Amino acid sequence: MNILNYKLSSTNELLTARIGLLATAHTINTLSLSNTIDQHFPALGSNCALKASTFINTLILSQHEGAQCLDDTTHIVKDKALRLIT
Repeated sequence: MNILNYKLSSTNELLTARIGLLATAHTINTLSLSNTIDQHFPALGSNCALKASTFINTLILSQHEGAQCLDDTTHIVKDKALRLIT
């Protein structure tokens, strides 16, 4: 049995296991979907409410990820590499 000794250098690059969501998030940004959504859906009167674009973009990304409930969206929030695009 051969044992290979590898030395991996550490990196500060952000990595994500949700690479497919990056393409979807980039498409949302390229099409300016957030601006279009906010133009067509009126803002709510509460200062604590989410913007319509935030809700819909999260819904789109969570559906592409295969989320089954609202708690599954926490994966999107915790993913630092994905947050750079979204």
